Amino acid sequence: MDGRLYQRGERGYEEARCAAVWNGRKPQRFPELIVVAGSEDDVVITVRIAREKGLKIAVRSGGHSWVGASVRDGGILLDLSALREVTVDPGARTASVQSGVVGGALDAALAEHDLFFPVGHCPDAGVAGFLLGGGYGWNSKSLGPACFSIEAVDVVTAGGELIRADDDSHRDIMWAVRGGGPGIYAIVTRFHLKVYPRPKAITQTTQVYPAEVAADVLRYAMEAPLSPEVEVAVTATIPPIEGFTLPVVLLTATCFVDTAEQARDLLAPLESAPIAERAMIQEARVPKSMDDLFEEMARGRPRGLRYAADNMWTAASPDELVPALAPLFEAMPNPRSHVILYCWGEDRVAPDAAWSSQAPLYLSLFGVWEDGADDERLLSWVHGSVEAVVGLSAGATFCDSDLSRRFDRPISETNRARMERLRSVHDPDGVLHSYLVEPANRYAGHTPTGSPH
Repeated sequence: MDGRLYQRGERGYEEARCAAVWNGRKPQRFPELIVVAGSEDDVVITVRIAREKGLKIAVRSGGHSWVGASVRDGGILLDLSALREVTVDPGARTASVQSGVVGGALDAALAEHDLFFPVGHCPDAGVAGFLLGGGYGWNSKSLGPACFSIEAVDVVTAGGELIRADDDSHRDIMWAVRGGGPGIYAIVTRFHLKVYPRPKAITQTTQVYPAEVAADVLRYAMEAPLSPEVEVAVTATIPPIEGFTLPVVLLTATCFVDTAEQARDLLAPLESAPIAERAMIQEARVPKSMDDLFEEMARGRPRGLRYAADNMWTAASPDELVPALAPLFEAMPNPRSHVILYCWGEDRVAPDAAWSSQAPLYLSLFGVWEDGADDERLLSWVHGSVEAVVGLSAGATFCDSDLSRRFDRPISETNRARMERLRSVHDPDGVLHSYLVEPANRYAGHTPTGSPH
């Protein structure tokens, strides 16, 4: 093999196991074997070893899963993080991206050709997990979920064969990789992506409000008629500034356009809205590079800390959602933790895709802390806060979920059933792990205010 192999108990094993999880909170699960693939051939070899030894495989790409979903007890952890090749064809506006590439690296490669892709908001989030989870990233309000831009994939099947799937051949695999999450029935080693012209005048405006204005900020963000090129987020957090003990609410709008004039016109409604008069701080129309946006995200989520996340889509009205969210915005447990509501706008019509959960609004909670003694308190805040409003859920995403706690329709029930039928066809021997838990009937037991999907 071109890569490295670690058996449980051998030198290097524990370092490789912990390195497979970005979160400082490591899962207490232990594979028998860890393979850090050095080539796509290593992936083929690993599948053949698994079949010979009767072992299951879990796959890790960027390792940004908040719960370390790829680290399972027993079997093989197949780590693809060393597969980092990016090839760009500017004329065709396509990119070939191996499964170990992270979003920041893909963006940098595309920037050399004045091209763009809606990568995840965190620069070190792996492209593979992001795409398999559907992929709402930078400028997805305009470009749509990133998984819609997958044109083909190279995969190793559960039988140990390296093949290419596209919309003309192996369509069952293409359907699954467009948002089917970490439980798909093949191992993706390379994505072939459609890419886009790079916006030349990315611009951002930010308004900071006291917590008591949260309800009005939420209502304005939900109702404001803004262009698809304007990505809006409302964030509640306690500023890491001496003297701040209560949360503030940030209304941030990021505009992906080509000229300063376009940005001025599209952001003007936020800057002149009546609510803006109540802002503590208003930072209007600041030009941003993607490096600037990535740096801001990385600063709020540094490596080495302990994290928990939960989320839900919702199509609830302002009258339903605002009273439910305002208490969450006021109950921040520490300065690093935060709540974000993204206003993504209208539902997207999916191509032939497993991806099937969406709604106009996306709520995500992130607990961020340092001391393991605080684990239970922060976990209770994150998951308890979402449970308190889960009656308004229209589903969740794979990327910000702990499926072992709540499998809240990251894909529709119909597509979940289809996924399992196709798994029995493409992986009849069960070589590849499904989702982190087998979540039969593990729904939250609510009737959602949901999207038509």
